[in-house]
Amino acid sequence: MGFQGNGVTVLNVDGTYRPQKQLFRFPHEWIDLADVPETNLYCSEAALVEMEKRLRRRRTRGAVLIGSGNYHYITYLLLKEMNEPFTLVLFDHHTDAEQGDDRLISCGSWVAHVLQHALLRKVVIVGPSFSPRDLRLSPNITVLPFDDHDEWPNALLQAIPTESVYISIDKDALRREDAVTNWDQGRMPLFRLLACLRLLLFYKKVLGVDICGEYPQAAVDLFDPLCREARRKNEQANSAILETCFRYAASHLRPA
Repeated sequence: MGFQGNGVTVLNVDGTYRPQKQLFRFPHEWIDLADVPETNLYCSEAALVEMEKRLRRRRTRGAVLIGSGNYHYITYLLLKEMNEPFTLVLFDHHTDAEQGDDRLISCGSWVAHVLQHALLRKVVIVGPSFSPRDLRLSPNITVLPFDDHDEWPNALLQAIPTESVYISIDKDALRREDAVTNWDQGRMPLFRLLACLRLLLFYKKVLGVDICGEYPQAAVDLFDPLCREARRKNEQANSAILETCFRYAASHLRPA
């Protein structure tokens, strides 16, 4: 069924994308959020309202580059735009489903807020390294710990009850060889993630995709070896994910 997007929205919250020149070859637009206060890790109600207002003005729909995982809660705002029944497929080393203050959303609690969406039918979280038996989660959440064998991606398809999906990717699900983030990381190879994406894009209607997990960098860090490694690996991973999505764009899958 394919990817429904028509381009890439680049969110400038922490300045991590400007050095990633490979990404600019995709049709894209920038939305500046760096001046919105009270957004790092936790987001105030006022900041959330302002960010949502700016997001709704964007012209490009489909893929969104969020920035560091500290801002993964922006997915919550993007999901508010869904207008048909869907499943959230989340690639993440963490569940991001902590129960906390209902008035305050964070990078660790946004999934719990998403569960209130009237059209959400299921959340499938792919990538944690622990057993779901160790967690107290909503029955609407299915956790698939990463298992490195060829048949493993099929379990993902079987866990999705809807025709339409939204895909959110935190690169902390990936092994260090393929991405560098500011959180503890999983052990999923990038090629496994891309295999899952191809299955979803072929068999499901993908309403949107977002990517986070950049390594925060200040201007003074540009020549730091760790920052250079992070920028190189993350740029390659982001580029591969976007290329996979646009290769399976809906218009390209229609018969001639």
